Amino acid sequence: MNDKQLIDQQSKTLGKILVLEGLITENQLRYALQLQQEEYEKRRLGEILVDLGYITKRQLREVARKHNLRTPVGQILVESGLISDSQLQEALQEQQLRRQPIGEILIEKGWISEEQLAQALSRQLDYPYILPNRRLVDKSVLKLFPDAVLREHTILPLFRDGDIITVLIHNPEDRAALAKIEQITNGKFDLAIAPKSMIRRVLREILQEQYLFTPVEGALEETSRSGFRRYTLPEVSAEGAPTAESQVINIVDYIISSAIRQRASDIHIESLYNKIRVRYRIDGKLIFQTDLPAHLGDRIVRRIKVLAGLDIADSSNMFDGHFYVTLDNTNFDLRVSMFPTVLGCSITIRTLTREIGLKDLGDLGLNPKVLRLFKQFLDAPAGFVVFSGPTGSGKTTSLYACLNYLNRGDVKIVTVEEPVEFSIEGIAQCQLRGTGSRNVREHIRAMMHQDPDVIVIGEINDEESGEAAVHAVLSGHKVFTTIHADDAFGAIMRLMDAGLRTYLLASTGLASISQRLVRRICSQCRQPHQPPRRLFEMFRIADSDVDNWEFYQGKGCQACNSVGFMGRVGVFEVLALDPLVRDALLQNVNATEVRKIAMQTGQYLSLREAGFLKAVEGETTLEEVISILSYSEQQAFAKLSLSEAALRSWLEVDPSSHESSAT
Repeated sequence: MNDKQLIDQQSKTLGKILVLEGLITENQLRYALQLQQEEYEKRRLGEILVDLGYITKRQLREVARKHNLRTPVGQILVESGLISDSQLQEALQEQQLRRQPIGEILIEKGWISEEQLAQALSRQLDYPYILPNRRLVDKSVLKLFPDAVLREHTILPLFRDGDIITVLIHNPEDRAALAKIEQITNGKFDLAIAPKSMIRRVLREILQEQYLFTPVEGALEETSRSGFRRYTLPEVSAEGAPTAESQVINIVDYIISSAIRQRASDIHIESLYNKIRVRYRIDGKLIFQTDLPAHLGDRIVRRIKVLAGLDIADSSNMFDGHFYVTLDNTNFDLRVSMFPTVLGCSITIRTLTREIGLKDLGDLGLNPKVLRLFKQFLDAPAGFVVFSGPTGSGKTTSLYACLNYLNRGDVKIVTVEEPVEFSIEGIAQCQLRGTGSRNVREHIRAMMHQDPDVIVIGEINDEESGEAAVHAVLSGHKVFTTIHADDAFGAIMRLMDAGLRTYLLASTGLASISQRLVRRICSQCRQPHQPPRRLFEMFRIADSDVDNWEFYQGKGCQACNSVGFMGRVGVFEVLALDPLVRDALLQNVNATEVRKIAMQTGQYLSLREAGFLKAVEGETTLEEVISILSYSEQQAFAKLSLSEAALRSWLEVDPSSHESSAT
C-alpha cells in the first residue's frame, strides 16, 4: 500500500469515528474529503478539519487516543531507520515481561537516544518538539506551578498565549502529570515534548540558581533603533509580569543568539500545520533546532520585521531587509528574507560577520603543490583569475585572500563590488552603484583610469561585463572576478562566450578556480575508518584498492554536538591555462578530451582528486566529497580513470604535514 492509499484509508476510518462521536457532520466530512482529494500534496484529514475549524486539535488527539488510531512509537522508529524490525520485536517481547514503556526499553539497550524517542513521540502525537532553554521561560507562568510539582513530574511551563499556557513534558501519557497541569491551568494548556534530561537540566538551572529572564524596560524601542543586542540578564524580579511582546522579543533573541553561537550561516523559521519549525544551517547542512507553538508565528514575524525596518502591516508580499546585532563583542549583519506561504510566513536570516578577518592563501585549504603553482601565477605581472562555484562556496573569501597576498606598497588595487564584504587597508574599494551591465562596464572603464595594477570585478553575470573584463586584461592588468559556473572549465566556456576567444590568442595567463566547501572531520573525535568499497570505486582509481589508503571519520562527541564534523574546509579545482589546453579550447575539443589533456600536464587537480586527497589527509570523508560533485561533474569524471601514482604525487612528502592538515 502506497502513502496515498494509506492516507485515504486512515481518513475514511477517522472520518466515520468523528461523525459517530458527534464532533462533525456528514456534510463537513464530505467537504473535507473533497478538499483532501484536490490537494497536490495530500494532507491528513485531521489537519484539514482543524484548519476548517470543525474540530480542535485537542479533540482530534483525544479521538486518536481513544480509538487507537495513532501509529505506534516503535513503528515510527523503524520507519525512520533508527531501529530494525528485529530490534523492535525483541523489545516488544521484553515489554511483555517487564511492563515498561517501549521507548525506555529501547533507550536502555542503547538502540535510540532520549532525543530520538522524544522526536518520535512528537510525530506520533502531533505535539511540537521544543528544546528547553531558560530564556524561553515566562516567569509569570512559572510562578503558577509549585516547585515540587515541577520536580516530581518533570514538566516545564514556557509561555502563554492569551489564556493558553504551553507546557513541556517528556511523557504525554503521564496521567498524574496531566491531571496536575489541568488543575493548575483550569484546562487551558497546550503540550510540547522534550527529552526528560533536558527538562531536568533547565529546571535545575532555574530552581536552584534562581536564574530567570526579566525583560528590560523599553527593550522593543531600543532594539528597533539600533538592532538586536545582547541583554544583561538581571536577577529575579518580583515586580511586574512580562507582556506578550516582551515574551516574543526574548524568543527571537534566543533564536538569533543560539544560531550565532552554533556557527549557523542561516536561520530558517517556517510555519507548518500545527507549529513553527526552527532550523539552522551549520557547516552547509540544515539541522533541526526546535519547534515553537503555531500561535507565536505572527508575533515572531512582526518582531523580525520591526528589527529589519519592514512594513508590519503588509503580510502578503515578499520582503528583504537587514539589521545588525552585537553578541559577545562581535558585530553581525543579519540579512532577512520573508516569503509568504499558504501556512504563513517563511523567514530566512543569513548571518554574516566582518570581524573574522582576512585569510592568508595558505589558510584556504589549497593542496600545497597547487598553492605553490598558484602563487607563481599571482606573482606574474598580468593575468586573469576567475573564481567559480555555487553560492556560499567561499569564492569571495578566496578572492580576498588573493588581494591580501598582493596588497603591497608597490601595487595599486582597485575594486568594484556589490556589496563590499571586507574593508582592506591600502585598497581602493568601490561599492557598485546602480544596476545593469552598462553600469558595470562604466565602472570598469573608470577603474582603468586609476592607473591600477590589479582590478577586481565582484561578479561577471552577462556578456557586456565579461567583454569589459577581457578588455582590461588585454590592456595589461591583472584582473580578478567571480562567475557562476559548475567547474573551472565551465567558467572558461562562459567567458569565451563573452569574447574570451580573442584573449586566448594572447600570451597572458589565465587561472580558473572552482571551489566547494566540505565539512571538516571533528579533530576531537577523529578515528580511522574504512569506507564502503562501492564508495571508493566511484572515484575510479585504476589499479588501486581501498586497503591501499587510510581514511577517517568523526565518531561524534560533545565538541561537535555528536555530528562528527566541526567547521568546513575548501576543495579547489585549479586550472592554469597552458599552451596545450589553450590550443584544445580554440579547436573546440570536447570537455572530456580537454580534461584529459589538462590532467596530462601534471598541473591540473580536479574537484574529484582534490576532494579525495582531503579525505586521505583526514580532513573530510569520501561521502562529503561525493556530495559536492554535481551530476554533470560525476558524469564527466566517470569517463576518466585516475592513477594512484599520480594522486600520491600531489601529497606532501613531509609526514608532519598530515597532522597539521587534519587539525
